[in-house]
Amino acid sequence: MQARYILALLPLLLCTSLFAQRTFDVTIADSTYHMKQYWFVLYTTGPDTTKLDSTASAELLKAHLAHQDEQGKRGLIVMAGPFGDKSDWRGLLLYDCETRDEVEGYLRQDPFVKRGKLAYAIHPWYGAVGTKLK
Repeated sequence: MQARYILALLPLLLCTSLFAQRTFDVTIADSTYHMKQYWFVLYTTGPDTTKLDSTASAELLKAHLAHQDEQGKRGLIVMAGPFGDKSDWRGLLLYDCETRDEVEGYLRQDPFVKRGKLAYAIHPWYGAVGTKLK
């Protein structure tokens, strides 16, 4: 009975050990994919819901976009964008960094986060290297 339990968990254990690495290969049928761990960031509405005047709002947005642009130029952010509907989900980012702490350090410097206009959640996310949006 115990051997059957261990055999049933073997695929999960192998998968878990693969995901402990930042890059690994996965073969499905006759295709091999080189997978890499990225960091998915979900921006949500922050605790500061006070309205800013148009000048302050524009300045804060400009600083936020400059912050993200600088990280994009350094190859840290590989995808970013806002959501197009009215909800607490404000935007997403994909970071190509080694650790969650590194990502959090960048997020804490975001002017919107510093002001409390955005909050965030960080999750490891695995994608095939070279995958592109069309």
